[in-house]
Amino acid sequence: MFDFLYKLSKHRHVGRLVFWFGYLYLGILNHLLNKVPVFWFRYFVYKYLYGMKIGNSSIHMGIITFSPWKITIGNNSIIHFDCLLDGRGGIYIADNVDVSFGVKIFTEQHDVNSASYGTIVKPVKIGNYVVIGAYSILLPGVIVGEGAVIAAGSVVTKNVAPFAVVGGSPAIVIKSRVCVPTYKLMFRRPFH
Repeated sequence: MFDFLYKLSKHRHVGRLVFWFGYLYLGILNHLLNKVPVFWFRYFVYKYLYGMKIGNSSIHMGIITFSPWKITIGNNSIIHFDCLLDGRGGIYIADNVDVSFGVKIFTEQHDVNSASYGTIVKPVKIGNYVVIGAYSILLPGVIVGEGAVIAAGSVVTKNVAPFAVVGGSPAIVIKSRVCVPTYKLMFRRPFH
């Protein structure tokens, strides 16, 4: 749908109005969507209206997304409250990934070394069984290997090796994860 509207907007003035109206509508819907406390409703909108490729995973309230149709989330992954997913360059989150509160994943940034202050757009890929601590930031082009752990508040500027535990700003290797994970995260927690 978005590609069709975008192509239409390049050829006709009416198409341009339709595109921007649709873009505004989706922006307002996204703003309201992250306040709805109903899991299945958010899941339905992200998957079927926004075109996000998402398996049996959980997206909590307060999420901000850019270009959700360029985001892929596998099975049994959890995106906690108040995260930002910048899908403009593409985000791939594999299975059993725990993205904690307030994490920000960016795929586009300005190039400070460019005379025209252009942008750099690179996808972010996150492997299976990755744990991303609260309020961490992942920058464009980062690949996080399977089983890696990112400590809370870290700024990840470079690739993270599989099963490495990293932390700091910029994130550096602290140690290695000693176990090979086999768990499955519950994408919807039961009521107690």
